[in-house]
Amino acid sequence: MLDLKYLRSIVEPGEAVGVVAGQSIGEPSTQMTLNTFHLAGHSAKNVTLGIPRLREIVMTASAKISTPGMTMYPHAELPKEHQEKFAKSITRLPLSAVLDKVTVTESSGAGTQFSQARTYKVRLDLYPAEEYTQEYAIKVRDVVESIEQKFCPRLQKIMRADLKKKGENKSLSTANASIPQVGQSTRAIDEVVADDERAGREGGPEDDDSDDGEGDGDTTHAKQRGRREDSVGYEEPEEEEQAFNDALDRDEAISDEDEAYGGSPKPSRATSPDDETTDDEQLLVPTDEASDIRKDRIINKNADIFDFKFDDKKGGYCEITFEFPLAAPKLLVLHHVETAAEFATIHVIPGITSAMVSKEEAKDATGKKVDVPVVVTEGSNLLAIREFHDIIDVNRVFTNDIVAMLQLYGVEACRATIVREMHAVFSGHGISVDQRHLNLIADTMTKAGGFTPFNRNGLKDNVSPFMKMSFETTVGFLKDAVLERDWDDLKNPSARIVVGKLGGIGTGALDVFAPVQVIDPLKGGVLPGIEEKAEEDVEMENA
Repeated sequence: MLDLKYLRSIVEPGEAVGVVAGQSIGEPSTQMTLNTFHLAGHSAKNVTLGIPRLREIVMTASAKISTPGMTMYPHAELPKEHQEKFAKSITRLPLSAVLDKVTVTESSGAGTQFSQARTYKVRLDLYPAEEYTQEYAIKVRDVVESIEQKFCPRLQKIMRADLKKKGENKSLSTANASIPQVGQSTRAIDEVVADDERAGREGGPEDDDSDDGEGDGDTTHAKQRGRREDSVGYEEPEEEEQAFNDALDRDEAISDEDEAYGGSPKPSRATSPDDETTDDEQLLVPTDEASDIRKDRIINKNADIFDFKFDDKKGGYCEITFEFPLAAPKLLVLHHVETAAEFATIHVIPGITSAMVSKEEAKDATGKKVDVPVVVTEGSNLLAIREFHDIIDVNRVFTNDIVAMLQLYGVEACRATIVREMHAVFSGHGISVDQRHLNLIADTMTKAGGFTPFNRNGLKDNVSPFMKMSFETTVGFLKDAVLERDWDDLKNPSARIVVGKLGGIGTGALDVFAPVQVIDPLKGGVLPGIEEKAEEDVEMENA
């Protein structure tokens, strides 16, 4: 029986395995619906399926896929409560998740930094500390650190960008800065902040309040810039303030990925499940971080903040007071507070947005089906997950990010991931594709030691110019072949078809040799011994 299965698995000589594999993948893919996202049993889990996912794997070999994710297996002895706690601890937790109510109070009068000032008091009412510390596996210390390190600088940056935008729109011809000019586009504050940060990354650190958005050689709007400088109602920053803003820009320009997940490279505060802390004293801020010390530190780092209060006893509220000159344009601060609260993170692992505990069917030693708990994440960060070896089995961490598997575990793991992901795409639609076809495609994509897609960029390493020209961009590959004096041995099926020859597959893979008679050029006739050898060959063929 085993011999019969082996004989059935053998490929016939000259079989067009590549063509058969391509047809076995291409034909079922036409039956798949164009599903881009699929909810895999949970509203927080998005998975790209169908043709978009197959295109990511085969056609583009994208290093940044649409919906990366990981599957992790906790240790068997870990209770379910600790699994839930671990999933919460690696989920991105913004400051807005612990906010119950936000109140903004505006007042005008004598100020501490200006003789006549406009004051904005932002009050953040938090949920009870006992609830959010237990729900999200955090401490009050984490919340106040997020407010100090992320929320306050971000809110100040957004408010300054809004002042800058209103100052640019304000002119003698418009009495109300909130009415847009006819024929001019108005941008959102987030776009202005993003442009300022991008300019700081490309052209060096730039102050938030500076008005030199255009180049020095641009004189088209020189008069507008002159009026703009006269109309701005807040003062230019001092040297210390500008130095702090430069440092803030450098800190927030860590990477685009960190910016998307809250701008914080600080890892999650997930600890071992054995570190249970139920004492109320450990939930509160320690004595060395008293209000006066924290207030002085925040005021020194944020020039527009002159008062800060936090409820150290219960952690129930926080009050932040901003002060601007009375001549500065009025601001609507509430939506800026919402944006900054969503941006600021209490704990985050870069690349991971959410995690949940699910179940997966498996077979035990006796062959019986059992439910195995798994932690499924939205987002991927294999390096950070290695730190939690006491909670999960680091030898059984799977991800759909093929490039990450290649970089961390090598080409063999990359090849296995390609096969597994393609099988998941087809099996999700009830389509059965032979495993040998998937293995051949994965072998072809990883034969050079990397992850090569089936597109014109992936075919650049191919030695056959005619094959590259028959795929895409014929003129480009033809020009390169002529300039580099390239040559083609016509062993590729595509190259042979281009020149009109029979493909090297099937019967075309074999050559037929006929007996040859050599004529003596001097005496004429057949050379002795050659004719007898040819006759023997004919007799053997007839036999």
